Amino acid sequence: MQSGAWLLLVSAGVSADSLTLAEAEHKALAADPMIQAYEKQSRGYQEQAIADESWADPKVSVGTMNLPGDDLDPTRQGMLELKIEQMLPRGNSNQIERNKTELMARGSDSAAQNRKLVVLREVRLAWLDGWYWQQALAKLNESRYLFESLRSVTESMYRQGKNSQQDLIRAELALARLDDRILSSESSLNESRSLLNRWLGETSDMGLASQLPDQVDVPAPVLKSVQVHPLVEAEEWLVQQSERDVDLAKEAYKPQWGAEVKYGRSMSDMNTNMGSESRDQYSLMLMVDIPLFTGNRQDRQLLASHYQREAAIDRKDELLRGMMGEAQQEYARFQGAQRRLSQYQQRLLPQARRQSESTLDAYQSDDSDFDSVMQSYIEELDLQIDYLRLQTDTLQSKAKLDYLMPKERAQ
Repeated sequence: MQSGAWLLLVSAGVSADSLTLAEAEHKALAADPMIQAYEKQSRGYQEQAIADESWADPKVSVGTMNLPGDDLDPTRQGMLELKIEQMLPRGNSNQIERNKTELMARGSDSAAQNRKLVVLREVRLAWLDGWYWQQALAKLNESRYLFESLRSVTESMYRQGKNSQQDLIRAELALARLDDRILSSESSLNESRSLLNRWLGETSDMGLASQLPDQVDVPAPVLKSVQVHPLVEAEEWLVQQSERDVDLAKEAYKPQWGAEVKYGRSMSDMNTNMGSESRDQYSLMLMVDIPLFTGNRQDRQLLASHYQREAAIDRKDELLRGMMGEAQQEYARFQGAQRRLSQYQQRLLPQARRQSESTLDAYQSDDSDFDSVMQSYIEELDLQIDYLRLQTDTLQSKAKLDYLMPKERAQ
């Protein structure tokens, strides 16, 4: 699975001890035990498939027969018998069983691929969420110096009698609220790092890289792109397994053949060492298991296998329909987020900056009150935080689309 555009990170401004998204993906894939479990399960099915095609082991029996009631010594009386019995597979059932087990191995391979996609999706979501809280916290701490300066200026002007005590109280309240937002953001950042560490399989306080992955256009969802998803492929293997069950049910109507070879010799002959006339006895028998009464067994098994196959097809269709709908919904969310990003970049953020500057100039010229100044700076800060959240939401939406359309993204 290629990570594609997710691995294209801008290196400038990233400190040596910061965790990039590419590094997080690599660590998460290497640390996940379920990927290895599915791969080992697949190898197990491959070995089992070879065993399933093999014939049943022959049965060998040795014993004595026809012992007289007055002499139970098997070395003097009775007959020594050696018997070998071999049953053959019923029709092509052994080849069908092998094919079914091979399909189970393919299902495990698909499960492993899906697990890789799940790990990549979850680690991307966790890394991006951590990035948001890290950047939001940095923005809040940066703004704190500004709010502290405003409070100091307000206090100085209050002492000079140029404004009221109410302005000073508003400045202190705004600074206290900002400190509360900083504490809340620190808590959220710790929670995000804990979730990320769960996928990394380690405990680390390393900071996250400040640069985001390059933005790449996402194609509109089409049915073909979802059909090749490992989850859908796994369901397809289940459908084919159910078809092999139908084939096995049909094979149950065929007779099962077997052969028996038997050798026997009288123990009394062996004791008297009669060599002039051979007393060896040989026999060859053919056995057949004929399914005569099929009404409550073979017929029912065949009907049940048909129902199971139809159920497997319905489950696959439902999964495909659900994933297609989810992809279309996520794509609409992604497009909406992109349009909002453009709105923030071109209008909202520049206008908020101009408003803050003009309000502060007006306040310094006694043309505006302090409340308007504080409100304009708080609005600008809120827009900057919202913009960070929107960047995160956009890339998280893309991460979900990359999961739903993996082959499409790899092209």
